[in-house]
Amino acid sequence: MRVTVTDTCQGCGQCEAAVPDVFRIHDDGFAVALVDTIPEPLEQDVRDAADQCPTEAIELTG
Repeated sequence: MRVTVTDTCQGCGQCEAAVPDVFRIHDDGFAVALVDTIPEPLEQDVRDAADQCPTEAIELTG
């Protein structure tokens, strides 16, 4: 599974709090994905973070 953060991100930080190994709030105040391909053990956590994103900025593929 692959993950990207779109430009609809408002930098609320929920994703970073949920999965800090995958998401980080960058210096510009918006979330970035630290990895392109999600390690299998973190896939469900990333799905949950995507479901909880208030701006639907987390896109999953694959």
